[in-house]
Amino acid sequence: MKNKLAHTLVLTGFGVACSLVWLLMKLPLLLGPGHTLPGLTQICVSLRPLMVVLPIVAAAYCVWIWFRKTDRLPSWISFFAVLMGVLVLVALPAVIAVYLPLYDSLNHLTSK
Repeated sequence: MKNKLAHTLVLTGFGVACSLVWLLMKLPLLLGPGHTLPGLTQICVSLRPLMVVLPIVAAAYCVWIWFRKTDRLPSWISFFAVLMGVLVLVALPAVIAVYLPLYDSLNHLTSK
């Protein structure tokens, strides 16, 4: 029972983190339509739906764990490690992509 609860808590944390990264990827769009975005930022903004798919896949795995009838369930630690690894691999480029337009705007501000 503790293992299933731990899976649920890890899934909840992962879902919240994915929603925050999704919001972070939406920030460059607030610059307006006249502002051109760097290539990495455009790619990351276009991959925003991935931040909805990842928690759905993790939730499907959790449902499989919850309704499994065996005595030996997979450890929540491996589930945690995989989800946090995926989160880092997705969030790191997103953070870099969000700061690129800011850096570009600051460079243009000093040249005026």
